[in-house]
Amino acid sequence: MLKTVIRKEHKNDWEKRTALVPSDAAELVEKGFPISVEPSEIRIYSDADYLAHEVPIDGCPEKGEFVIGIKEPPVSSIQANQVHLAFSHTIKGQDYNMALLQKFIDEKATLFDYEPIVDESGKRTIAFGRFAGIAGAIDSFFVAGQKHLVRNEQSCLTQVKQTWEYGCIEKVKQHFDSIDINAGAPVRVLVVGTGNVGKGSEEVCQWLGLPKIDIQQLLDGETPDGSWYAVASSRHINRRKDGGAFDMQDFIEHGVDTYESTFDQLLGQFNILLQTPYWTEKYPKHLDQNRMLANQDKLPLVVGDISCDINGSLECTTKASDIDTPAFTYDVEKGESTDGVFADGITVMSIDNLPCELSLDASQHFSNILKGYMENLMSMDLSKPFDGCGLISELARAVIVYNGKLTPDYQYLQSFLDEFHRSNS
Repeated sequence: MLKTVIRKEHKNDWEKRTALVPSDAAELVEKGFPISVEPSEIRIYSDADYLAHEVPIDGCPEKGEFVIGIKEPPVSSIQANQVHLAFSHTIKGQDYNMALLQKFIDEKATLFDYEPIVDESGKRTIAFGRFAGIAGAIDSFFVAGQKHLVRNEQSCLTQVKQTWEYGCIEKVKQHFDSIDINAGAPVRVLVVGTGNVGKGSEEVCQWLGLPKIDIQQLLDGETPDGSWYAVASSRHINRRKDGGAFDMQDFIEHGVDTYESTFDQLLGQFNILLQTPYWTEKYPKHLDQNRMLANQDKLPLVVGDISCDINGSLECTTKASDIDTPAFTYDVEKGESTDGVFADGITVMSIDNLPCELSLDASQHFSNILKGYMENLMSMDLSKPFDGCGLISELARAVIVYNGKLTPDYQYLQSFLDEFHRSNS
């Protein structure tokens, strides 16, 4: 069995999540699996919590055979023949992490990524999407409350705190129960997306007590009075250019070549937009600069770009915000962003590490799933060829580099590595 170290996170002081919580780590240790923890001063569970569960806290990533974490490890920490499991941010050929990918190859090491761990239907089995949706919606409501304050408007959302101030989901629910959504300006929310992130955002709307309305009412221009939320999927905000019927598979395959955005028909009916789907240039933009200029009097007060696609579907998202400075305000006419919440312009929440604000709940959820994979992971035989190392199919699909070589599914990354080397030579 591979000697395993749960490493501390190093990205920033908000990254308090852990891949395995003390109780789950202890369960594996009791079965004889060698797991230790690298000490950390910021992890949501203290070193003492692990010791109380009889999990050693003398872990050293440089000496471990198998190192698990959340975010990508430091490049300098990768040792010869090691195995690492993390969100590596390499599978799209991200330029900023090609040095990391090359390090795994150079050290004849092995890299697993959580993102491609999917079941036979292609559905991700281990992720933080729900928690991103929850934290993103809460933070967007918090920002909206601050927006109303600077505009000298009454709103129930001025009572909402930033997610991290609650500490856990249960306290969010308790506080939201005491908020009267009928006090002050109506809260009208459009959630775009129906995946795990979107569902997380929808949960928050429900905790706040917002009634759900049918998106068709807004498409028909029949805006209900009072506070509410609605959910839009791709079929509601895109249409075929030739006037044909919307088909989801066709939309996925052909995107902007065949479809165009109809988002303008919803503008003016909601004051908070929660954007949750992942976006690429293959698909139509919903708030490009021209559309914003043409609809300045109909734009939402607050955009919660939970997907944080910079200069993507929503061109008001000019950068990522962070937990310390959760929002910036976009001046449509000038095309400029200024940190903070101001009365005029679109105020954008685009924090790119939202689950960190719910580190306790997120870690418990994540760990509960990961522990089910750990026995297979720790028992893999690195002396065997990739297809004979003993991994179940779900995990085998998530191996990017095996013993220093790109696996068959990730050979396409070689072109990104080549380009990286050319641009840095």
